[in-house]
Amino acid sequence: MPPQSDFEPRSTLGIVPPASRKDPTTLTVDTWLEEKQDTDGAEGLWRIHDGIYDLTDFVDKHPGGEEWLSITKGTDITEAFEVHHIKSTPEELLKKYFVRNAKQKRNAPFTFKENGFYKTLKREIVKELPNVPKTTARKSVIIIDSLLVLMFLVSILTVRLWSYALGVVAGVLLGMVTIASHNFIHRKNNFRMYYFNFSLQQVREFRISHILSHHLHTNTIDDLELSLLEPLLEYFPVKKSPLKRYGQVLVIAPLVWLTFFHTPFIKRYIEAWKCKGKNLRITDLTSFLLPLAMYLFGGRSFWDAFWMWNYILVCGALHFGFVGLHAAHHHPDIFHDGDVPRSTTDYDWGISQLDAVMDRKEITASYFLVLTNFGDHCLHHMFPTLDHAVLAHLYPLFKRVLNDFDLDLRMVSQWDTITGGFQQLVKITPNTTPPDLRKYRKDN
Repeated sequence: MPPQSDFEPRSTLGIVPPASRKDPTTLTVDTWLEEKQDTDGAEGLWRIHDGIYDLTDFVDKHPGGEEWLSITKGTDITEAFEVHHIKSTPEELLKKYFVRNAKQKRNAPFTFKENGFYKTLKREIVKELPNVPKTTARKSVIIIDSLLVLMFLVSILTVRLWSYALGVVAGVLLGMVTIASHNFIHRKNNFRMYYFNFSLQQVREFRISHILSHHLHTNTIDDLELSLLEPLLEYFPVKKSPLKRYGQVLVIAPLVWLTFFHTPFIKRYIEAWKCKGKNLRITDLTSFLLPLAMYLFGGRSFWDAFWMWNYILVCGALHFGFVGLHAAHHHPDIFHDGDVPRSTTDYDWGISQLDAVMDRKEITASYFLVLTNFGDHCLHHMFPTLDHAVLAHLYPLFKRVLNDFDLDLRMVSQWDTITGGFQQLVKITPNTTPPDLRKYRKDN
């Protein structure tokens, strides 16, 4: 059965969703993490594949650097462990923390067999990485830092010259910087990940919803990014009234794009007000660096700078939201939970990513566009800790392994992903066959 509307979720992959999935209005990153402890069978510790591990001692010895291990206690971290550790060293280290075999089966059908597609690709990637020039990643640093400086300068000029046209430019630059920071947010703590709209709290929430959920269970009922969009945007193939289907496209989607930056910002301070400021951190003030610079150097009143800052946020959110929701994951030919899956018991995780992604020809052709438009998305999902500039060197190997397994990376036009995204919003009939990864072969 496909997932039902009115918040009665059903997964064709057999995934049991956290309880709050039934009412997206109460769903937060924290409730999602807490409730996964009831569905993941980790028995109060950490689960990896069918083993239970006590990583408490490891976390205690690595505070800060392993903060994500700490917050995932009581959950299944199989996908996160496999995807974020490319070399085999962590697997050897893990053996000393083994406690016992898990009592129940995993709440996901994804597997990582040694002779399967993903593990084979990972072994080949490990062999190839030493051949990638060590200076490659500098390209990403130069681009994002340049965009950040330019964004601040244009934002200040927007106030000084009182130009709404420059405000649009500043907004687009803000959207590009935010997207480019995505390249750094998957790694250990670094200051460039805070370019994500300059808020530590937003970075934390994005890392949970994006890294621990969306990247690992893409387009499934356990994909928190999709759940948080509900009930406004419903990408799953479920029953929807005509008003809901076309209202999403004509009204709701544009409003969501325009408020992508304001919504989490306002939500953050509402939560702070409710708990009397106890959850506020000094790092929350980083959100105000841009308006402060606009006020100090813009040569106009505080309220003028405040107005233009909000205008830039809206323009930046429009760019970020539109690009993000039409980058790779939503198209009628892409798997969404509710469609018939490739398998419900032995589903190679790497193949599940191929089923849930399409890449865009125009974006892949330019590294600047890749970094600022969520490009090279499939390889990035499979190896998120690698810099996007490094991924560009791995395509020949990637294509060779795909060919060995008779698989394909679906390459389409940007227009295809835009129109496909709208088609998925109005879609109500689940696909009755698994994705055909060779359907687009003639276009490659």
